[in-house]
Amino acid sequence: MTSAPPSPTHGRSVFPGSEFTTPDPWDALASAADGEQLCRAWLEVLATSLLQARAGIVLLAQDDGSFAPVAGVPATRDLSYLSEIATDALRTREGVVRHDELGHVRLAYPLQLQQVLAGVVVLDLGAAEPAALERALQLTHWGAGWLVDLLRQRGAAQASAGLRQGRFLLDTVLALQNERTEREGALALVNRLAREFGCRQVLLGVARRKTLRLVAVSGSAVFDHRAGAMHSALEAMHEAYDQRQRIDWPPPAEAPALRIHATHARYAAQQGVAALCSVPLVAAQRVLGVLMLERDHAFTPADREFVDTLALGVAPLLDLQHDAGLGAWHRAGRTARRWIGVATDSSHPALKLGAASLALVLLLLGTVPAPMRVPARAQVEGSMQRSAVVPFEGFLRAAPARAGDTVKAGQVLAVLEDKDLKLERVRWQSELEVAQRKELEAMAKGNRVDQRLAAAQANQARAQLDLVLGKLERVEVTAPFDATVVAGDLSQQLGSPLEQGKVLFELAPLDSWRVILKVDERDIGHVRTGATGELVLASLPGRSWPFTVRKLTPVSVAEEGHTYFRVEAELADKAPKLSPNMEGVGKIDAGRASLLWIWSRPLVDWARLAWWKLVP
Repeated sequence: MTSAPPSPTHGRSVFPGSEFTTPDPWDALASAADGEQLCRAWLEVLATSLLQARAGIVLLAQDDGSFAPVAGVPATRDLSYLSEIATDALRTREGVVRHDELGHVRLAYPLQLQQVLAGVVVLDLGAAEPAALERALQLTHWGAGWLVDLLRQRGAAQASAGLRQGRFLLDTVLALQNERTEREGALALVNRLAREFGCRQVLLGVARRKTLRLVAVSGSAVFDHRAGAMHSALEAMHEAYDQRQRIDWPPPAEAPALRIHATHARYAAQQGVAALCSVPLVAAQRVLGVLMLERDHAFTPADREFVDTLALGVAPLLDLQHDAGLGAWHRAGRTARRWIGVATDSSHPALKLGAASLALVLLLLGTVPAPMRVPARAQVEGSMQRSAVVPFEGFLRAAPARAGDTVKAGQVLAVLEDKDLKLERVRWQSELEVAQRKELEAMAKGNRVDQRLAAAQANQARAQLDLVLGKLERVEVTAPFDATVVAGDLSQQLGSPLEQGKVLFELAPLDSWRVILKVDERDIGHVRTGATGELVLASLPGRSWPFTVRKLTPVSVAEEGHTYFRVEAELADKAPKLSPNMEGVGKIDAGRASLLWIWSRPLVDWARLAWWKLVP
């Protein structure tokens, strides 16, 4: 037989052995405003009034699937020691009872809502007797069911409130669509908002020429714009309009500290209003107006969120009503009158002076001729190039020259190994002396056959000796003229074998250059042989060199997504400071035309080509 739960005790309750006191938990349970307060009051009722527990905690499921504590008693005590038994109850979904080393009893009971684990309640009962433990299990079972039912009821109430808000938003949108004019829609909106939120007054200001104009006040079909209260209200609404964000007064704790609400504070003090909420109406990235709600009690977070949603829903409708009320002809006439007025009145003198100056500049650009030049990427090359090659097969002994060096005529570029050649020279000299001695001996003996044979051997040795001597004279590869080494670097190939005829260096003269211009295919039609121009190099931007076009190559080259034609030009003056492969920009003279035509020519040519493609 189970005992009935004890009746609630009124006044202040004290936890035995603990250091805290709380107000009457039954009153707190009756006046709980949200789920967290409800759980806290319920736990205090169960732990203090009914079971006299040492400690307790309630954990509820969060949106991310975890479980977090929402209530704990006593509030000043570390309750982490109850986490282990809470984890076991959540894992098994059954009640768990444990005794610690001191004999104290701990109880964990899961909270399930429609087969869904909603949380767990954990109690530290202290040194409880078996009868007290059984009673605690019964009370926890009854209380858990009651708490789950309360949470379900509150969830249903919140869902019902959301449906009611959605229905109100839909009704408001439909009501605005049925209104014929912008003013009628504004009046309908402010009156509906005043009734829904229990406001003393709701005002709507619309943006006109970067300022706000009051168009509707709830409960008033006619109002004076010049009244002091209306003027102060517009100033307060301008704070939300200028900052493009909602302004609340008094500001809630979670409001950003950077928001300015000084005018709201002054207006609330003047009118004796307890709470203000000004919401900008934004559509298409434009602030169309501001709604300001006044009432005698503070706005809740749910109220502020609902007001933001309403502003997003009604702003586009108000914008459409404003545009629809103007009419096409009215809009066109208004635009024409505005431009005519701006052009003829005395306002905006700086703007008009600027427009006149711009027109004069365009006229001059379109009529005054100027030199027309075709730009092109340019590269400097030598007028001719000569190769320094290997005179005979051998091995490389030294290579003092490198690409980029400036050399004089006769300067050594590379040296071949000559040890083998010197040995051959000695060999053939010896054979020549032997053959000559044999020839003299045969002549003394009068043996003409041996004499001729020795003479032939002497001639062969003499020819081989001349060949070796010629190679020894060409062991050093020298520069044929003053030049720049364009290509060739053999410093890493010393001792390597070389084949006869292999190119060692490319040489270009120092005082004879040509310019290779890469002219875009869209500009090649303006380039003629004999045309003059100027070259500016990237390494010498402060100086230019004149040139003359000598040859247009009729072969195009595709580079970097563009098609170029190769144009050869000759520098008019000698340029000793230049080096091969220097790059820059060349401009070729192509006659005279207006600057406006020169600047717009690429766009005009593109438009002509595109039009020709489109026209059948």
